[in-house]
Amino acid sequence: MKLVLALLLAMAGPAFAADARWDQYQLIMWQKHPAAALGGLAALGFTGAKVTAVGGELDLAERDAPLAAGLGIYLENVATDFYAPYHRYTVGKPVTWLFDAARARRRAAPEDPIVFHRDPSLSDPAWLARVAERVERLARAEAPRRPLFLNLGDESGIADLAAAWDFDRGPLALAAFRAWLQTEYGSVAALNRQWGTAFAAWDAVEPETTDTALTRTDDNFSSWNDHKAWMDMTFAQAVRAGTDAAHRGDPAALAALEGAQVPGWGGYDYTRLAPAVDVLEIYDIGQSLDLAMAANPALIALRTSFNAGPREVHALWRNVLHGGRGTIVWDETDQVVAPDGTPRPRGRELQAFVQAVAPVFEAVRSPAPDAVAVLVNQASFRARWLLDRQAGDRDWAARDAEREYDDTAWRASRRVLLERLAALGTMPRLIGEARAEALDGTRVLFLPHAIALSDAEVEAIRAFEARGGTVLADTEPGLFDGHLKRRAALPFPNVKRPEAVRPVGEAYEPGRQQALAALLQEAGAPPRVAVHGPDGLLATGVEARWFANGSVLSLQAAQPFGGPAEVNLRFDPPRMVRDLSGAGPDGLVEWAKVQIGPVAPVLLRVGEGTAPGGAGSSR
Repeated sequence: MKLVLALLLAMAGPAFAADARWDQYQLIMWQKHPAAALGGLAALGFTGAKVTAVGGELDLAERDAPLAAGLGIYLENVATDFYAPYHRYTVGKPVTWLFDAARARRRAAPEDPIVFHRDPSLSDPAWLARVAERVERLARAEAPRRPLFLNLGDESGIADLAAAWDFDRGPLALAAFRAWLQTEYGSVAALNRQWGTAFAAWDAVEPETTDTALTRTDDNFSSWNDHKAWMDMTFAQAVRAGTDAAHRGDPAALAALEGAQVPGWGGYDYTRLAPAVDVLEIYDIGQSLDLAMAANPALIALRTSFNAGPREVHALWRNVLHGGRGTIVWDETDQVVAPDGTPRPRGRELQAFVQAVAPVFEAVRSPAPDAVAVLVNQASFRARWLLDRQAGDRDWAARDAEREYDDTAWRASRRVLLERLAALGTMPRLIGEARAEALDGTRVLFLPHAIALSDAEVEAIRAFEARGGTVLADTEPGLFDGHLKRRAALPFPNVKRPEAVRPVGEAYEPGRQQALAALLQEAGAPPRVAVHGPDGLLATGVEARWFANGSVLSLQAAQPFGGPAEVNLRFDPPRMVRDLSGAGPDGLVEWAKVQIGPVAPVLLRVGEGTAPGGAGSSR
């Protein structure tokens, strides 16, 4: 079903392919400003401003003021009441008041079934129709003004953001869940075999709660997992319904979600969510931006800027290099422009950044990955989370959304691996499911904490190995099947688990870097450039990324003020290299010395070439 959903979403296609406005970096102001300040924003290079559209209703004066100043607009919070009812602004109450009430009700009456009834249900046809009508009507009405996008909801989620909660077990949701199970299992008998249950009919099927799953001793969490997976799918389908409604109202309209969360609970399975929408404003935690862009390469990814200074500029640049197409600026205290439009220091900083990005924006729009893939599957996340709860604090319902930002082995293994590969200049593809078509053209497959694999994934990985592919893991992969039932036997008893792949020690350590580079070389996917520090060892603390079919290379300090001031690049064979800023190498080189600043990246144009006499230049 996951593959079918992905194919259906992909068939819908992006709505924005012909919108040339996104060929430039978009700088958008969130707060309201007087007319003079809006003019000042336009003079600084801002391209858009927010217009509140709660419930699909607009303040026409708020809408028209940015347009009069030459700015574009986007429409905010069109259907937050549906997509984020447990985290939204309500006068006189905290944004989480409804979720807080649900948690309090569970503490008072744990057996009360209403505690886990989402209101409104994402499976409610009346609500889906209401939201679709609202979004379609607004998209049609505002089409002449060409909004940058319609934001369906801000900081949305199944419950509060990425909090774990057993939504939705209401009557409408259970009916839809049972219908989906029939497509998954075909018969109640097959479901009972997988779940270890004895239901007599579909109408009797009830998924296990987290409380019940935590008490299991047989490591069969299929019932609990299937409901969680279905809720992720249901959330993505509801978002897709809003996106489709916007497209019906205006074929050129773009539908968005803002405040996208850390990969995990709340509907934040990016393999499902990212293809369901045109625009995502993402909090880039846990590689959420990379996962979203991998799942939907046509996605318009945005970030929100809350701060000023070199660290913020470093983050802005990093976002661009990872696929970001613009920034929404949060400025409660008028640090960008004064009310009369006079630019202030933060505004000048943003202006300088946009001017620096403009000449290279097109060059970094098309990443060029290596023949390396990294599996990131949601079933392993769920397995790790439940095992951690069993082994530690079982009061899972006391964990709020902020607690779900805590690190886990599932996140750490991926993060450390990606940091090491980035320092080597190897760009992997992130895949949400190991299947034959996803592995086509791949030489190396990494399985970071892939403790749950479906039978189909196991077969695809075995076939990949049989045709010469290399599989590297950091722990035993496939301990559980795709439904989270522990397997009787390990599917890959001889899988390679080298220390260089494990999340142990420092992420940046020359010895592990050298070992990882050797593994890639042996597997036939060597790094396209060797990045050395001044000491001659492979560099650490730097991020190297390839674009434009491998003709552009970016180099940025992985952390602001934390990267090496100088690196030496070795190209084998020698390549034509030109620093796009004009400050670095320019010509045919085997070795190129590059100075990396503490904030902005260095971008190099790399082309084919042969040196006179067949030799490259010396270091």
